[in-house]
This record gives sequence, structure tokens and C-alpha cells, in this order.
Amino acid sequence: MHTITVIVPAHNEEEGLPATLESLARQTVRPDRILVVDDASTDRTGEVAASHGVTVLRPPHNLGSKARAQNYALPHCTTDLVLAVDADTVLAPDYIETVVPVFRDPAVSVAAGTVRTRHTRTLWERGRSTEYLFGFHWHRPIQARANSPMVCSGCCSVFRRDDLMAFGGFPERTIVEDMDYTCMPLGE
Repeated sequence: MHTITVIVPAHNEEEGLPATLESLARQTVRPDRILVVDDASTDRTGEVAASHGVTVLRPPHNLGSKARAQNYALPHCTTDLVLAVDADTVLAPDYIETVVPVFRDPAVSVAAGTVRTRHTRTLWERGRSTEYLFGFHWHRPIQARANSPMVCSGCCSVFRRDDLMAFGGFPERTIVEDMDYTCMPLGE
């Protein structure tokens, strides 16, 4: 049986954060712990998180990136799995129940599900929706057949904590920590 901690990095996310935390509260398999990193928000992000009964971590200053905020929370994770969730991501109610069983295979280090956009009102939102549909329903199956995944989406990926720690945590060298983790050889 796996245990799981959720890390939600958040900077000025008071508007989107409630939907994220409510989706975590509705999980059919509940996480053992939820950590929200209030990364020097100037809005009510920390208060909103606290009102949902989660643990709120507040760094002494703005860390400057999502990966740094996630790494700030890693020492507070004692479970064998870590689920990194963006503060504007809403998970399907069975997300944890569906993704965790793949970790029965000891060779699995990271896993993620399909991502869809919630809104398609603007041109940017429709473009992102098209990109996700193409990526998850065309590219990913090809990559899976070739046993060569390109990326586990950073908005909702589950990591084996020991492997993530051995890797040095979430990569901070770029703004695409999800691609860096998926593609970089261990130890770089």
C-alpha cells in the first residue's frame, strides 16, 4: 500500500486554488497529506489554503520558481509517493486511485494522467486545448509504444519520493522541470 503527499506550489493563486483543493478533497483515495507552498503571495493564497485544512508552508522570501517551491516542500514529505499539482489544476475524483497502482512496478519512477483544459473561451485557451488533445491522444501513445515517453505533465505528476530525492529534487535549471526530470539522466 502506497502513501502519498501532495505538493501544491502557489504564488498569488487565491482564485484558482479553491477548485484545486476541493478536487483533492474529493479524491476516492485520499492523500495522506497536502502541502501548499505559499510562495510570498501578496494576495490571500495562504489564508485560502489554510481554510481548506491543508498544511501551509511559507518560505521566508519568494523562491522565484515552481521547482524551487516544490523543493522547499520536499523535506516535509515522508510518504513514499509525491504528487505535484499546480495551483490551477483540478483533478478527476479518481486521479490518485487510478495513477497510484502503476507504482506496484518498482521500475516506475514517475507517472501522470491525461491533461485537459477546463476553459476554452479565449484563443489561447482553445490553442492549449488543441495542443493537449494532440499531445495526449496522438504523441503519447506513440511514445508509449516506443517505450520512450517525452514528459510526464508537471501539472499533476506522481513521483516515487526516493527516486526524486536521489535525482536531487525537482530540476531548477529551467522552467520546464517536468521535461527536465523525464529526460535528464540520473545525477546530471
